[in-house]
Amino acid sequence: MLIEATDHFDFGSEEYRRLYARAPASAFQHPNWLTAFYRNIAPAHDAEPLVITGRDTAGELRLVVPLVRRESGSQTQSIEYAFLGVTDYVCPVIAKGVKINASTRRHFRDVLGLYCALRIGPVHRAHLSQWRALLGIGPSELDFGAHAVRYAFPYAEWRKANLGNRRAADLDRKARRLAEAGELKLRLVEPNDVRQAMIAARDFRSGRFPDDPLQTEHGLEFYIDVAVNGAHSGLARTYRLASEDRTVALVFGLVDGDCFRYILLACDYGAHARYSPGLLALDCVMAAWATDGGKTFDFTIGDEPFKSRFGCTRSTMYEFCL
Repeated sequence: MLIEATDHFDFGSEEYRRLYARAPASAFQHPNWLTAFYRNIAPAHDAEPLVITGRDTAGELRLVVPLVRRESGSQTQSIEYAFLGVTDYVCPVIAKGVKINASTRRHFRDVLGLYCALRIGPVHRAHLSQWRALLGIGPSELDFGAHAVRYAFPYAEWRKANLGNRRAADLDRKARRLAEAGELKLRLVEPNDVRQAMIAARDFRSGRFPDDPLQTEHGLEFYIDVAVNGAHSGLARTYRLASEDRTVALVFGLVDGDCFRYILLACDYGAHARYSPGLLALDCVMAAWATDGGKTFDFTIGDEPFKSRFGCTRSTMYEFCL
C-alpha cells in the first residue's frame, strides 16, 4: 500500500465517500463531519490539516487517517487526531478486508516525519484493534468513559423496566404538567430552520458548561454546518421539543446505522426547570428513535450522573501516544 501525507484532502469527494461506505468507521468520520471540522474547528485552533492516505496498486483509496499538527514549542510540532474537543470517537478509516501489515505500519510512521509526539484519542473499544495494527503499540485508559443503552421491544415495556417504575412515572407526570400549558410535541428541525435552532441552543446553554464549543463562533458554525448538511445526507438529526410554540429543549445528534449518537442538549431552564426538561427531551427522543427502528441510543463520552438513569452501559475510553 502506498502511504502518503497531504494537507489538502477533499472529504466530500466521491472516492472518500466510497471508502467511508465500506469502512467500519463511525459517524464522526462521515464526510459531512470531517469537512465541517477542517473548515471550522481546525483553523480556529491554529491546527494544520495532516491527512494520511493509503492506496492500493491500482490507485484506489483504501485508508484515511484525519490528523492535525500544531506547534508545541522549541520549533517542534505535535500531531493528533482530528479531535480538538468535538470528535467523540476517533478511528482510522480503513476499507473492509484491508490487512495492516508491518510494512504499512512502518510507512505510516515514516510519513509522519520527525515530530515530537503523536496522540490518538479518545478511542472507543470498538476501534482498538485498528489502532493497534496501525501503530504497533498498546493504549492507555482515559479517565472518562462512553455510555450507551440498547433497546429491547416492545419499547414501552422496556422503558418501564429500564428506567424503573418510579422514574418512568415521574417523567410521565412532568410531561403531563408541562403539556397543561400547551400540547407537548417533538419534531425534527427542518434544514432551513437549523441555524435559528442552534443559535437558540447556544443561548440556552450560555454559562452552563465550561469550554462549551457552542459558545464560540467557530463551534456554532461547525455544528450548524454538520446539522444542515447532515439533515440532507441522513447523518444528523436536530429535535425540538415544544409546548405550544415555545421551545422547551433541543437535542442534536448523529445517525450511525441503527444507533443514535447524542451530541448536544439545550433547554429553556428559565421557563421550564421544574419539569426536568433535559430528561424529558432525551426520553422523548429515545422513544422517537425506537419508533423509527433505532436499536441503540449512545450518550457518547463523559461520565455525567444522569446517564445512569437511562440504564446505560459504560465503556472505557483509551488513548495511544507515541
